[in-house]
Amino acid sequence: MEQHIFDWIVLLARWLHITVAVTWIGTSIFFMWLDRSFEFNKDSKSPGHVGDVWMVHGGGFYHVEKLLMGPTKVPERLHWFKWESYWTWMSGMFLIVLVYYTGEGTMLLDSMVSNITFSQAILVSLFSIFGSWFFYDFVWERQLTKNKPIIGHILTLAWFAGASYFLCHTLSGRAAYIHIGGMLGTWMTCNVFMRIIPRQIKMVEASKKGEPVNQDWGKNAKNRSTHNTYFTLPVIFIMLSNHFPQTYGHDLNWLILLAISAGGAAIREYFVVRLSHPKRSMLAGLVGVALITGVVVFSKTEDEVVPPDTETIEIVETTKVVPEVVAQTEVVANPNAKTYEVSGVVTFSGVAPQNKKLNLPAGCKTGGGDVYSNEILIHNGKLENVLVRVIKGHENLPTTAVPAQEVVLDQKGCIYTPRVVGARVGQKVTFVNSDPVFHNVRSLTKVNQKFNMAMPRKDQRETKIFTKPELFLQAKCSVHPWMGSYIAIMEHPFFAVSNRNGEFKFSGLTAGTYTLEIWHEVFGKQEKEITISETSTNKIDIDFK
Repeated sequence: MEQHIFDWIVLLARWLHITVAVTWIGTSIFFMWLDRSFEFNKDSKSPGHVGDVWMVHGGGFYHVEKLLMGPTKVPERLHWFKWESYWTWMSGMFLIVLVYYTGEGTMLLDSMVSNITFSQAILVSLFSIFGSWFFYDFVWERQLTKNKPIIGHILTLAWFAGASYFLCHTLSGRAAYIHIGGMLGTWMTCNVFMRIIPRQIKMVEASKKGEPVNQDWGKNAKNRSTHNTYFTLPVIFIMLSNHFPQTYGHDLNWLILLAISAGGAAIREYFVVRLSHPKRSMLAGLVGVALITGVVVFSKTEDEVVPPDTETIEIVETTKVVPEVVAQTEVVANPNAKTYEVSGVVTFSGVAPQNKKLNLPAGCKTGGGDVYSNEILIHNGKLENVLVRVIKGHENLPTTAVPAQEVVLDQKGCIYTPRVVGARVGQKVTFVNSDPVFHNVRSLTKVNQKFNMAMPRKDQRETKIFTKPELFLQAKCSVHPWMGSYIAIMEHPFFAVSNRNGEFKFSGLTAGTYTLEIWHEVFGKQEKEITISETSTNKIDIDFK
């Protein structure tokens, strides 16, 4: 199928999903409002009278009266509220299949989160949606939880928390959030389809036959309906969060989801009980606002990394640039000592694993043909994106200047180019969005300052300076989970990253013996010992198998 047509199908399915969800959730909120607004009318002559309410809307008055089934006969025309729920669930599942279960899991998987396979991810995803219903329903059908609902609430919250943590550490952030939303949506729809409607049908049939109506059926249906109303705000948040990577893209995305969901449920509690229990509703509202405010404060990352003190790190212009050699540095370590250049080629022999085929949105594509991820790039037997660095023997060499030349990471065609870069502590690292689509750059770091910045504009550039050495700081796009890169933040200039031809080059080492570490993200590490002298070629051949 053409990507253009596929994108339109996704858009129209999302439009349908939002439309029917609005009608369902709006109906749920409206009926909860009705239930808390009814007042007993002592003048009512209707059998089974519970209460009534007068409303004004659309230039007229509406008079709604609630009657219990049994004392009240079934009217000839009876409106049921169920298809809003069914269509919301069906359209939502259709969207999940389109977005997450096609393209071999392009949007479902994130190699920086887990190494789960596509088939395993499908099984986990489907269990989270369908399997969780059986647990939830089993809990709430037990007599114990009917007598002591607090036990049911604790077990339900424990499941919700565990599922959120597990999925956020298994699937991509976006996929995890959406599947938690799918889990809650399934609970809500199955409540309607398997518990509320069947029990109301029994009550209606008994009323038609003039038989006594078991009011416990109505209480149970009402209980499940009340559950649904507390799920509404968390589900709406999850639907919206898909566009905001500061939520699902955060390091503690599962905790943010739990806090926001609890805050939404607490705010819903405020509206449900504000007339019957004013003090309790006020407390719930304050808790909800406090939780959401806490998430806003907690999730904040620094917008800028403070540059290092210019008095301690001197920035100079580099004088020599070798095309296609990443992080190549030309320095003179000691005016009185002769320095040498180290160079080589990284090759790969054998059969390399196949990169993952990507199902990219239309805005990501830069040309025709299939697109694959870029973990492994081999051209005519030459291996790209291999970091070669000195790890031993350089300790006594003088400190050298930080190059003013910036290291550039380009987001182009929804792929980070290059995949691996090296930069000095204090050197500028610039992120570029060359795509006409929304990206964000999130750092995965243990020692440098964290950031999570939006890059919505084409040709947008954002520069960071990292103040501490780190192997590796990772940059990723949470919106497109396959997009990631590695940044080696180095204290010294004795390193390089192999280019398209497998070539690498760095200079500044004096005569002596050194240990090199050679790293590739898929093929692992090697170590080599080299001896540099005036008579040696100082060329290194490296082979991965």
